[in-house]
Amino acid sequence: MLAKLNALDRNRLGMVGIALAIVLFLAVNILSGALLTSARLDLTADRLFTLSEGSERILSEVEEPVDLRFYYTSQLDDLGPYFSSYAQRVEELLQEYQLLSQGKVKIERLDPQPFSPEEDLAVAEGLEGLPLRADGTQAYFGLSGRNSTDDIEVISYLAPERANFLEYDLTRLVHDLASPEKPVVAVLGDLPLMGSQFNQFQPWHVLQAMYQFFDVRFLGGKQDMIDEDVEVLMLAQPHNVDEATLYALDQFVMRGGRVLAFVDPLAEVMAAGGGMNPMANPEGDAIGALEPLLAAWGVAIEKDQVIGDRTAAQRVSAQIGGRQVVVDYLPWLGLDASHLDDDDVVTGDIQRVNLNSAGAIHGREGATTAIEPLVATSELSMPIAVEEIRTMPDPAKLIAAFAPSGESFTLAARITGPVKSAFPDGPPEGVTSEAEHLSEAAAPLNLILVADADLLADAAWVREQDLLGQQIAIPIASNGDFAINALDNLSGSEGLISLRGRGLIDRPFTVVQAMQQDAEYKYRAKEQELLARLEETEAKIRALKEEEQQSAVILTAAQQAEIESFRAEMLTLRRELRDVQRSLRENVEGLSTWIKALNIWAVPVLIALLAAGLAWFQRHRARRAAATPA
Repeated sequence: MLAKLNALDRNRLGMVGIALAIVLFLAVNILSGALLTSARLDLTADRLFTLSEGSERILSEVEEPVDLRFYYTSQLDDLGPYFSSYAQRVEELLQEYQLLSQGKVKIERLDPQPFSPEEDLAVAEGLEGLPLRADGTQAYFGLSGRNSTDDIEVISYLAPERANFLEYDLTRLVHDLASPEKPVVAVLGDLPLMGSQFNQFQPWHVLQAMYQFFDVRFLGGKQDMIDEDVEVLMLAQPHNVDEATLYALDQFVMRGGRVLAFVDPLAEVMAAGGGMNPMANPEGDAIGALEPLLAAWGVAIEKDQVIGDRTAAQRVSAQIGGRQVVVDYLPWLGLDASHLDDDDVVTGDIQRVNLNSAGAIHGREGATTAIEPLVATSELSMPIAVEEIRTMPDPAKLIAAFAPSGESFTLAARITGPVKSAFPDGPPEGVTSEAEHLSEAAAPLNLILVADADLLADAAWVREQDLLGQQIAIPIASNGDFAINALDNLSGSEGLISLRGRGLIDRPFTVVQAMQQDAEYKYRAKEQELLARLEETEAKIRALKEEEQQSAVILTAAQQAEIESFRAEMLTLRRELRDVQRSLRENVEGLSTWIKALNIWAVPVLIALLAAGLAWFQRHRARRAAATPA
């Protein structure tokens, strides 16, 4: 009887304990929600939920009021947490902006219901409606801002897919409203930044980003002098540069002007989509056109070779042996943080840059400038002749011929130091500028040189995705951030350096990729050998068949036996080829199976073992208690 009462008391005590635990849990959540609204603990790898120093600096320097209107139609909550949880994150971040700006940034939340004044205001300010129902009902999820001089900036749709770039978008909007004066960037070159017939003349996303931060001017034709108010000159693969324009560029640098140059030995986007200048040769030589300036600046780019890197090669779909396979393409590089200089403000926050057929930057003998690599390959890289990939490149053959040089190649660099004019004897004949000729630079050279121009093209770093009838641009690399960082740094702006996306949608499985590459390079050469032997055998069979058809003479028994021998060899080669191609996938598929098993079963098994251990411990303790004399 006493044992039953003790058991009953323990049961009641357990129930009371559970009830108290629930009350305590609710109390802690309510108190933390009320008292710890500004507390943050960010454990993400890229610190996605922590404001950068650039954002904090910009918000602390806001002097004039900035009014933000956050539009969110509450009916989007009915679609689930996809919108509602992201809207909560946006609102919490905006509240932090208001706090850090000492109240200079003011937030107003509006719920634009159908046919309401708030909906009319959202439409008037340029927000894009999201279709909710077939009857035409629309919802809104965006942000508008206005400063004291009635300048307006709008984020027409706060796409959840751009969650990793939320801080970038919000701080950019506040910065543009708080600092309406933008640095002047002049662009000279033949890249189709404004678009071409292949994309319905839509400006590239990098150019749209430049418009957000800078006063962009395009230079065309003969230039006798670069305007005094230009702070940064951007050279975008210029194929046609006359001597007068070269002199204008030279004197711009001599006056202390800063330069961001994209000079590519093989600009694939030019050959595919033409350039800004319809008279420019898509296969033109930008390196040769700028050679006098490059020589004066103490740098060189080999114009007949690009660089392939085994550790960074992008995966592409290619036709190999009559089959469509996914294979590494050595000249297309996806370079992660290990290839970037994390001590430089331009690349410090960059996670990935995609380059297509980039060249290598070298110093010249006797140069007075210093080269500081910003983007470099690993030592598992090698030069590849441009002619091998200019037309119909074969990724498998490049892999089979791959022989690492053991050298790291510089693909983008900061060039600094004293320089002299490329025109030591004064202005060339025909130059009409009345400005005084400078034979030496008034300030040390400040140049960022990139041996690739294709990285600016949308195809290299942006993917378009359709969502609820809207085309959303999703970055898969930080190419745009790299270009804007470089222009920001060269223009002297420091507050925006860290204002970049610090997370990417693409989070590759690096271990799986490494295994894929090991298998690729182990078996691809053997595959090429078997394909060559197979093609040779098939050619012999075709030759004997053609001989029979042309001579109208039946083949002899020996010739028939030879054909059968060739066919047997062909079957053997095909079997070996299948074995090799299967070997390309075996290890990766095995690892994938283990990863799936761990993800699916590891946690349940661990919980089951823990529960079983606790149950055993409880039974063991109960037995000991029962065995102990009262």
